[in-house]
Amino acid sequence: MRDIVSALRGRYRSIVIVSVCGALNSFGMGTIGPVLPLFTQQEYHVNATQVGIAIGLFGAGRLFTGVPAGYLSQRYGRKPILALGAAVNLFGATMVSMSFHFWWLTGWRFVSGLGSNAFSTVITVYLRDESDPATRGRILSTQELSILSGQILGPLVGGYLGSAFGLRIPLVAQAVLMALSFALILFALPESRWREVQAQQPARADSRPQGGQPRATGRGSFWNLVRSPAFIFVGLFAIMIVANRQGARFSVMPLFGKVKGFGPQQLGWWLSVTHLPQFFTTVTSGYLSDRFGRKSPIIPSVVLMCAGIAAFVWADSLWQLLLSGVLMGMGEGLGSPAGTVFYADIAPPGMEGVTLGIFRSFAGIGTVAGAMVFGAIADLWGFPWALWVDAILFAAAGIGVVLFVRETRRRAA
Repeated sequence: MRDIVSALRGRYRSIVIVSVCGALNSFGMGTIGPVLPLFTQQEYHVNATQVGIAIGLFGAGRLFTGVPAGYLSQRYGRKPILALGAAVNLFGATMVSMSFHFWWLTGWRFVSGLGSNAFSTVITVYLRDESDPATRGRILSTQELSILSGQILGPLVGGYLGSAFGLRIPLVAQAVLMALSFALILFALPESRWREVQAQQPARADSRPQGGQPRATGRGSFWNLVRSPAFIFVGLFAIMIVANRQGARFSVMPLFGKVKGFGPQQLGWWLSVTHLPQFFTTVTSGYLSDRFGRKSPIIPSVVLMCAGIAAFVWADSLWQLLLSGVLMGMGEGLGSPAGTVFYADIAPPGMEGVTLGIFRSFAGIGTVAGAMVFGAIADLWGFPWALWVDAILFAAAGIGVVLFVRETRRRAA
């Protein structure tokens, strides 16, 4: 019994440390969120499109490093690649804080994004190693919670530092936070249980999980994975979650809100109120997926998200605006962890890193496609049509998961 308690303490200590590293990374990104557009425009006298390039290239890095980071972590271990991603992110953030030219800042933002996505991908793989099917939903949801904690606190700290000490100081603060995360990885974080998991794989190579998803190893396992309904429909659902966040909520909705007569302060409140309910529904999503099956959070997520979009379209007062933010925050909190857990379940033995790296790359697709598609629809047919298309596509993706994807975990007894 004492040996079991000791093992659990060591296991959950690792989860806490890696979650703190993720929170520091998110905290740093949140710190520069409210000041980077102002700093870029004020310092280099560029237009709004160039400001968008400087901000957006960070997210574009997600398209390039997810799969390589997953593959390398599968081959060389989680900790070395996690440290490498943190180091690249730290170096890029440090160069951004010392920027003296617009293209210098933009280029290093892209480099920082490459490291950040590699870092986030391997954290997902690490947490999967430390979980089992019975606890996977709750343990993987800790990554979402660490991101949310940074998104809630970071902008408050960054806004204060920028107002009190100048717009460059939050950029320096981001680099300091990245350095703390990197130091924790080097000196406090142990390697995950990936070698132990690999050693157990030959014994279960021919087994099938509860949901009947393909788990074969060797040649053809990757193609079995990418042809499976779970890979396709859960991937589309993950793309739509990010497309809604980046393309609708952070791009089209603020512009539509301005047309409706809402000012920057009201829109700021609207964005802020999404995070607190999202924090609690993220915890709920992990519990539901472990207790009742991976699909259980999907339909509530779709209903809440579509209700939030509809509330925004019809909003003509502040309380209706805030209600829409609360509904969308709850919907994203339920839906976002569910996709990660599905991909962690269907990953073939020996390909966990690559599978989760592909999943992380879907966020980059959602970031780029969401802003472009919904923005183009808004220009052609108006803001309401862009948001209705967003709701329809989101609902279709969620219903596709429910109808065509086999459950990967049965209901608990």
